[in-house]
Amino acid sequence: MTEQESYEPFCLDVEGEPDLPDSTKKRNRIIGYIASFLVVFTLGTTEVFASWYAGILGGTSLESGLAMGMFGFMYMFSPIIGGRISDRIGRKKTLTISTAAYIVVISFYLLPSITPIHLIMIRAVEGLVFGFIAPTIEGMVAELDPKAQAATLGNFSTAWSAAMILPPFIIAYMAGAYGELSSIYIIFAVELLALVIIAGFIQGYRRKTPRQESGGANNKGTGDSQPEQIHSKTSPRFIASYISIILWGVVSTVILALFPTYIENLITLGHPFVRADFGNLLLIWNAARTICFIVIARMGEKHMIKAIVLGAILSAISGVMLFLFVDIWIFTVAMIISGVGVGFSYLGALYLIVSATEFEKGSYAGLVESMGGVGLFIGPIVGGWLMGFGLTLPFLMYTCLSLVALVIMVPLFSRSNK
Repeated sequence: MTEQESYEPFCLDVEGEPDLPDSTKKRNRIIGYIASFLVVFTLGTTEVFASWYAGILGGTSLESGLAMGMFGFMYMFSPIIGGRISDRIGRKKTLTISTAAYIVVISFYLLPSITPIHLIMIRAVEGLVFGFIAPTIEGMVAELDPKAQAATLGNFSTAWSAAMILPPFIIAYMAGAYGELSSIYIIFAVELLALVIIAGFIQGYRRKTPRQESGGANNKGTGDSQPEQIHSKTSPRFIASYISIILWGVVSTVILALFPTYIENLITLGHPFVRADFGNLLLIWNAARTICFIVIARMGEKHMIKAIVLGAILSAISGVMLFLFVDIWIFTVAMIISGVGVGFSYLGALYLIVSATEFEKGSYAGLVESMGGVGLFIGPIVGGWLMGFGLTLPFLMYTCLSLVALVIMVPLFSRSNK
């Protein structure tokens, strides 16, 4: 099979063959945003549900952390593979197959006599499958509008972040009204809808190769939305971006996986909290992150480094607040600050890496997501272990990590600007 035959039959900007019309490119991007929302709505439910349900079933704090952390362990590797495969076989094929596989994974949560160990294993498989979805969508939306990559990646990030606003709320309230597994039936239907939309409406296409690009692979972008090509994956800017993505993963998973368990423990100790509080507070956290994505997407490339640095500062501040105080209003302010912080950390790094290549956006997006997987693994595993020694130690952990990241990233960015 030749290189040309290994791609989907529809072409994008290949000389002598029809380009995708602008209307089709726009439709693909919109479907990508919708798919992101639906699939991450599922992920946002399962990652909170698995760690929370592990505790309900009698699991330890470490097992609750593992119920989220095993996703991160697999996600350290799967996005690199998934992004590269989507570069080769096409975005539509990759999304269709991986979404169908995700539906199978969701059905595992409904198996009878499930235990915390089963939840950990299911989350590992989920991390493997999801690693094919996220970088594929990121690559697709960025390459279909190369002159506005900050906006398209911002829209992608806003879509998946908005999808995570309701899941903690749904879990917290539906568990009391309809039983612990009720939210799983909802996301099973959501995934079926995502599969129908992806298979029915995304137009498959083939990306041109560097040899077919007039002027070669070293063309510079134009305007504020297309930075200078940076192909070295070990450049100072890339390394600093990796650190930012890892920090995002750690902070996000400590909040999503361990904060509900923290509230449950505070209730047991007699503090004036109720189960619905973690749903409300996580809703606020996700809303703050979503608003941050909307804002930063309109800031342009020249502000992305400042956003990453600010993200680390805000994460450190929120961690200190959660470590030192036990008060619903301080928790609320800390959630807002943390949500904005992880928003800056993620989208700034995502843009700096994905926009640095023209031809392998799936692979570069996979690199971003895999670095995030490192944080998604470290956060709940180490945090869950530390929580066994002190309920607030996970927040101290990510505070210290934020400060260390800040000390490392600032000199790296200074070197990259020289």
